[in-house]
Amino acid sequence: METYLVAYDIRDPKRLRKVAEVCADFGYRRQYSVFLCRLTAVNQVRMKSRLYEIINLEQDQVLFVPLCERCAGGIEALGRPVDKYDAKDVVIVC
Repeated sequence: METYLVAYDIRDPKRLRKVAEVCADFGYRRQYSVFLCRLTAVNQVRMKSRLYEIINLEQDQVLFVPLCERCAGGIEALGRPVDKYDAKDVVIVC
């Protein structure tokens, strides 16, 4: 699983809401347009595919910034505190 900082700039409010919903399906919101996503290779393809269907390629932009484990674990915040990046991860064992 790889960790990505996903940030977006979407011009249309309707597309913006849809992009935020997709990002929420794959990660955790850190700021209004910034999510932290831990993705397998398959989930990364799924996420990008869903986003590709929503965004206007000429007006919008979605950035995937890869973070190493050290970098992801070292995220700091000024102001409101931030949970550790994996604090909300859930592992289900059957």
